[in-house]
Amino acid sequence: MNSSTGGGDAYDSGAAMMMKGKAKPTREEDRHVEAVLRMIDLVECFRKNRPGLSLTELSDMTGLQKSRVLRLCGTLIHKGYLIRNDETLRYSLGSKFMVLGRIYEQTNSLAALSRPIIKELAGQTGETSSLFILQGIRRLCLVREDGDQPVRLANVQGDILDLHRGVGGKVLLAFAEDDERERLMRAFADDPSIALSRADANRLREELEVIRRDGHTLALEDVIPAVGSLAAPVFDYAGRCCASIAVAGPIPRVSPERKLVLLESLLAATAELSSRLGHSPDVDGPRAERVVSRRRPPR
Repeated sequence: MNSSTGGGDAYDSGAAMMMKGKAKPTREEDRHVEAVLRMIDLVECFRKNRPGLSLTELSDMTGLQKSRVLRLCGTLIHKGYLIRNDETLRYSLGSKFMVLGRIYEQTNSLAALSRPIIKELAGQTGETSSLFILQGIRRLCLVREDGDQPVRLANVQGDILDLHRGVGGKVLLAFAEDDERERLMRAFADDPSIALSRADANRLREELEVIRRDGHTLALEDVIPAVGSLAAPVFDYAGRCCASIAVAGPIPRVSPERKLVLLESLLAATAELSSRLGHSPDVDGPRAERVVSRRRPPR
């Protein structure tokens, strides 16, 4: 028994010494970590609107000397993360990123990425929270999570709903590309099950313009009596609106008076999901950037 205890003490002492040793990395290790960080800085210089960069541009953007940028780029080229055009002498991202991107897409679908965010939103607000995407001329409820309130909505995940009715659909319409939105509006008029009149179409266009201006929308009894809902757009890496997130519940709990409380949680959720999808407001399209700046709730 004593020998076992002594062995444990010896092990603990040895482990403590090992941990103590790990807490003090060598200068060589520090240099390796620093080099990795600088390589990440280089890679993050490349964007959709600047796919090719020169040595001088990379040096200016990172603050590194050209000689060091040249060495780091050489390593990244060797490993397939960068390529260099021998004619223009410009660098661009290599095929390794495409391979890694495919792996990421396979393991991180929109549903998988959004579910924990939607679940957290439902927990914060206590209300039913849903993610919608375009499905032809309608919208699909891709993810839905209930809050902890006793009264909940009857819609379920997988439901296909009207696109021109309900805040989740109207947000998708409002932030669609102009030609796509007009194509959908014509389809609403031609589809016998919708048969959107010219007057209704004009009213809808005006409403969509307000939604684009505000970056979100609140509606009371838009689809279901005594139910209010609030929605905002989600943007992808290209600055396109790829989904909408909505919070819905009985009007006393989703009302103009409670809007700012719900809106703060909703916009935090859309911003988080947009970020996970690669959206970067500082470099993406002007519409997405304008929405991000305007839709923040006032303090």
